Amino acid sequence: MLTAREILKLKYEKELTTRDIAASAGCSKSSVSNLLKRAKKAGVSWPLDVSDVQLLQLLYPAVPASTAPPEPDMNYVYAELKRKGVTLTLLWDEYKQRHPDGLMYTQFCKRYREFKKSNKLEMHKEHTGGEMEVDWAGSTIPYCDPKTGEVRDAYIFVAVLPASHYPFIRAYDNMRIANWIDAHVRSYDCFGGVPKVTIPDNAKTAVIKAHRFNPTLNRNYMAMADHYRTTIVPTRSRTPKDKAAVENSVGNVTRRILAPLRNRQFFSVAEINDALMQGADKFILEPFQKMEGNRKSLFEQIDRPALMPLPATTYEYADWKEAKAGFNYHVEYDKFHYSVPYSYAGKLCSVRATAKTIEIYIGSERIAAHPRNCNTLNRYTTLLEHMPDNHKAVSQWNDGRFLAWAGKTGPNTEQFIQLLLESREHPVQAYKAAMGILSLTKNYSSDIMERAALEATTNNTVSYKYFSLIVKQLSKEPVQLEKIIENTNVRGKGSFAKGAIYVN
Repeated sequence: MLTAREILKLKYEKELTTRDIAASAGCSKSSVSNLLKRAKKAGVSWPLDVSDVQLLQLLYPAVPASTAPPEPDMNYVYAELKRKGVTLTLLWDEYKQRHPDGLMYTQFCKRYREFKKSNKLEMHKEHTGGEMEVDWAGSTIPYCDPKTGEVRDAYIFVAVLPASHYPFIRAYDNMRIANWIDAHVRSYDCFGGVPKVTIPDNAKTAVIKAHRFNPTLNRNYMAMADHYRTTIVPTRSRTPKDKAAVENSVGNVTRRILAPLRNRQFFSVAEINDALMQGADKFILEPFQKMEGNRKSLFEQIDRPALMPLPATTYEYADWKEAKAGFNYHVEYDKFHYSVPYSYAGKLCSVRATAKTIEIYIGSERIAAHPRNCNTLNRYTTLLEHMPDNHKAVSQWNDGRFLAWAGKTGPNTEQFIQLLLESREHPVQAYKAAMGILSLTKNYSSDIMERAALEATTNNTVSYKYFSLIVKQLSKEPVQLEKIIENTNVRGKGSFAKGAIYVN
């Protein structure tokens, strides 16, 4: 106001020109001209009889509230930008439709940049609803096994919907593929829908072979993704910013949920999950510090509408294993044997095993399906339709051939093989064990084989495992040397002296 008083004094008292006033007051000509216009409009004259505050109000009166352009709700703008297809241009158009005298597009964008900067909301990329990032937390929670007293570590799985920062947390006793997939299934159930995109890192449970453009995904993981119709998009190797949201959530989970549990004693993974659930429920309801709402409200606004519906059935984890159908047209999985049509004997195949079923595939064609066998007394599961007539269509193996082979070793061995074939519901189920037993003749003598067969038959225990144990024990027994018979009627050297021949 001192400068304003000086300008008015030089104008009305000294009657100087605008150029001279600007040079004397140390300001621009436009500033002098602007102030004189304001003074003329306000009716200010010289000499002044008002205070500095009064002079300021006269020269720069307050703008009526009705003429100020309405400010956009930047919390709403920030949330809406996370929805698919929404842009700043669209939001500005909607804002101008509501407020035709509102901010122009340049100022609208400037306000949004300032909002993000002041609230520290700058991120590597803008996330839209319907995305999920997953990872194992670096921290673990110890628990004590009450039966053994052993202290073990529970590993923490974290999934987050980055648009709303809504998390899912669960503890597991290991980080194997079965738990990895179970965690995904539970997270989808927790969110009440399936994200369009699931973003893991390059852990072996997700990616078998990492590649910048064409990574090879785990087959079990892909099967789960197909069931839920989500797209797996692994991050690039050694690029943590690709999943910055989950990295940030892991930090929040560690500080806000795991750290308060550091002094608690747990005795099972189930106890840990109960504590994690309580901490997570509290965490998602805590209000944001820099913006309105909380993770729960933002999830309901942004992510829930973008999630795909859950499928009618929950995904059941299946283990895949490459195998080969044996000459007895059975495929082994977990030490149990399941039949396939005999025409596939000797073919490479894939076994899909769930908790209840065993499915066998060649390529994409399923050639056999069985209920999972848990009977250790009979490890073979055979369907009649898989069997050939008299089992002669499969490499010419049949009962007679095994009995003839055993007969070359001895009658006891032949009798044992006969009992072995009769001990199964279908003789073909015993072919593999019979071949294993008869192949022992390469390493053990016929005498040992015969003695082992006699002992096994006497004990009525016909199995390859028992027979091989007997053979090994008999082979370790010391060899009995024949006793030398003493005989006094033995010729000495005198009987042959000088070519003489002594005849008794």
